[in-house]
Amino acid sequence: MIYDMVIIGGGIKGLCTLYHSLRLGCRSVALVEQFQIGHQKGSSHGQSRITRSSYVSPVYVRLMHRVHSEEWPRLEADTGVRLLHPTPGCIWGPARGQIQKYAKSVLQAGVSVEHIDVRTARRRFPMFHFTNDDLILDDTTCALIDAQATIKSLARICVEKGADLLENETVVELNLKTDPIQVKTNRGVLMTNRLAITAGPWSSQLLPELSRRLSVTNQCVGYFELVGEPNQFQVGQFPVWIYLGLGKNNTFYGLPQFGHEGIKIARHVTTGQTADLDSGTRSSDLAILDLRQFLNRHFQHSIQRFCQAEYCLYTNTETEDYLIDFYPEKSNVVVGAGFSGHGFKLAPLTGKIIAELLICQKTTVPEFEAKSSREIFKWVR
Repeated sequence: MIYDMVIIGGGIKGLCTLYHSLRLGCRSVALVEQFQIGHQKGSSHGQSRITRSSYVSPVYVRLMHRVHSEEWPRLEADTGVRLLHPTPGCIWGPARGQIQKYAKSVLQAGVSVEHIDVRTARRRFPMFHFTNDDLILDDTTCALIDAQATIKSLARICVEKGADLLENETVVELNLKTDPIQVKTNRGVLMTNRLAITAGPWSSQLLPELSRRLSVTNQCVGYFELVGEPNQFQVGQFPVWIYLGLGKNNTFYGLPQFGHEGIKIARHVTTGQTADLDSGTRSSDLAILDLRQFLNRHFQHSIQRFCQAEYCLYTNTETEDYLIDFYPEKSNVVVGAGFSGHGFKLAPLTGKIIAELLICQKTTVPEFEAKSSREIFKWVR
């Protein structure tokens, strides 16, 4: 059998690519996942994610408008599951830092994000400690994504539409020179006319030339119960938030309580010690202490108790921009990589982009097709 398309990697990007390839008419599609769908070893697990419009670049702001207005509603309609839960959104940090670029980008793109003064911010978001030097954005497009339901729903509807989900099957070799392409796994050889590689932290193992573009680090997520009435910390009341500090690795983010005890908080770490994919993610008492100290500095509510931690692998390019492009000199191989930290929210759109590139050689997404955008996402920059 020769597949119309094979997708390597069953995280959120691979599943969204699979979903759109079926929607666009591929008759035989297989997704190869070395573990089980929804596993805890990569970057797509966990209960919740943030979606927002505020971004450092107008390109991403426009892409976010597209995914909010078209792709998340389409996915919710097709799955019959509510995946986005609107909640307030606050993005802030020292005015001389990265937050300036966010403010300029949302203003240029004309989305529903308001620059508010400190006095207003203290009234709208009384849970945070703002300084007089902070610049604050109130992003009314924010929502909490039910990440676990998204993964499960995508897998379900793709199987219903006839896709082959090949779980616990590891790709050991690629032969991109043959026609059709050969994907050798620990169970045999798959033949395909088109190939999408969305393997997250394992992308550089499949394509060693990516090792100069991608880095993989460990990420620690903590859940803390704060002092106060429980309903204060629920979706719809408590905001999703991002703090953009000065310097490298000084971005923190968090979400309301959802599916776990305690609010979720993490530090966005994209540089540092390279993760060992064979040993998996590692716990760190220092990382939890770091989150505690942030809460003590920037939150009005004191910590009642630490609930638990989660760990995942972060895969990023040096600029934190995605890589979405054809493999060099191959019009039937597309690579999607480097999405960690801000990839889940755009997955229904970037999955569509990858599928359309493979099927049509170009996309129906003008925000992606613009020359300035393609330069951001290209294989070689």
